[in-house]
Amino acid sequence: MRLFLLIIITFLLSSCIKYSEIWRFNKNGSGTVRIVCEPSPDWLKHSGATNWFQATLLFIPPYKSLSQEFARAGVKFNHCKFVTIKGKPRVDMLIAFDSLTSISRTSLFSDRLLKWRKRRFKVTLLHRLSTKRPLGKVEMASLDDGILADATFDVKMYFPGRVISAQGAKKKENYVYVNANLAELAMGNAITISATARTGYPLWIKLMIALIVIIVMILTILISWKMFLKPKFGN
Repeated sequence: MRLFLLIIITFLLSSCIKYSEIWRFNKNGSGTVRIVCEPSPDWLKHSGATNWFQATLLFIPPYKSLSQEFARAGVKFNHCKFVTIKGKPRVDMLIAFDSLTSISRTSLFSDRLLKWRKRRFKVTLLHRLSTKRPLGKVEMASLDDGILADATFDVKMYFPGRVISAQGAKKKENYVYVNANLAELAMGNAITISATARTGYPLWIKLMIALIVIIVMILTILISWKMFLKPKFGN
């Protein structure tokens, strides 16, 4: 989602945004991204679900135009749902892509820097989030302290292997994640994520592990056999 549009709509709707992205990558850099956008409890309490769905149309282009744009870029629009779950309304989009180059050509991600590098037994992702048009001093001064600070922007990215290093994000097992707010982005502070995951091991490491396993098995058998024969010789 274009960050500048989120910032503007958050300003207009007084801190209603709770926005999250979940990326899932394959080894070749293809994958999916799921976007979920929902209102804050305060917005829901005062305005209701109907007004929320009407408000989202201000910053989410129509499904038909998005589908056409995605098709031209080689990106598949799996679904775009306006749903209510346990009384909580949300917009839920699922997008599939063959490469980060193709998805970065769409308007939703045109303000991102997305790069995927595949090496032997490793993959590296560079994901830079920024707004091309930060809010000026006058615009920032006109905002209440909590308007953007309470608007969350969460990103989680799953890799096809265990994450071994990450900068600009926290890592856990096979994914990295960032919990930010729109105030940082509104002031022009970019969030840059760089992460590397291991997708396999060299043959010599696999052979060494197999050899160690065999040695351990042989030693276990010998020790067990020795303990079995010891009582007989003792008699």
